[in-house]
Amino acid sequence: MKRACLLLTVVVLLATVPMAWGHYTWLVRTHYSSGGDKAFLEIGNGHHFPESEAAPNVSHVKVFLVNAKGEQKSLPFQVSGKALAIEAPLAGKELARVYYVRDRGVMSQTAEGWKEGGRDQHPTAKQSTKMLQYGIAWVGFQGSAIGAKPLGLELELNYETGMRGRMVRVMRQGKPAKDIAVVAVLGEDNEIELGKSDAQGYVSAAKAPEGKAVLYSARFEMPATKGANFDKSSITCTLSVPGN
Repeated sequence: MKRACLLLTVVVLLATVPMAWGHYTWLVRTHYSSGGDKAFLEIGNGHHFPESEAAPNVSHVKVFLVNAKGEQKSLPFQVSGKALAIEAPLAGKELARVYYVRDRGVMSQTAEGWKEGGRDQHPTAKQSTKMLQYGIAWVGFQGSAIGAKPLGLELELNYETGMRGRMVRVMRQGKPAKDIAVVAVLGEDNEIELGKSDAQGYVSAAKAPEGKAVLYSARFEMPATKGANFDKSSITCTLSVPGN
């Protein structure tokens, strides 16, 4: 009887303990130069956006700047404390997007942790996943982000304010993506589920606070083709909106 009561108590305690919040990697604008002709950003990761817990591994990371004309160029970055630091020049102070891509390839979850390689190298792995990550941030002062030309990424997000209010738009390879779940991530391990994107790729951001730093995150997964050395592909994208 005592054992049954103890077991019931443990179950109740587990039910009342909050589930662990997710771990994210993001790109966020931190500040501008005094003249406004250069933006400073960082790639961070952890559980407490926008405070990075440790600098992400630089392996497979590439950073790009896309200006208002759609012209793209690569940007250098370097480890700075607990993040990767980036400087983005702003021609004419016009709005532009900076994004990073991290193609981690196939990773397998083994008894010793995540390791590079698929099931051909780790046949007993709990799962083998092909991982691709993106992070996006707007910089600049002149122009509008509404209806911005897609970057053409495997998965991308945009934040817009207009007649429909505050919205997040999800795109895949330049086209609206339907039924993709979007989450708003706040500081101190706070996540808000916004719902899934509609046929035009939009989901309302009304549940997210206005004027505060928010990280919008989406993930798309699909099973691997027959004969592949991994189980599924996982594509994630985050978009940071700095606070006032």
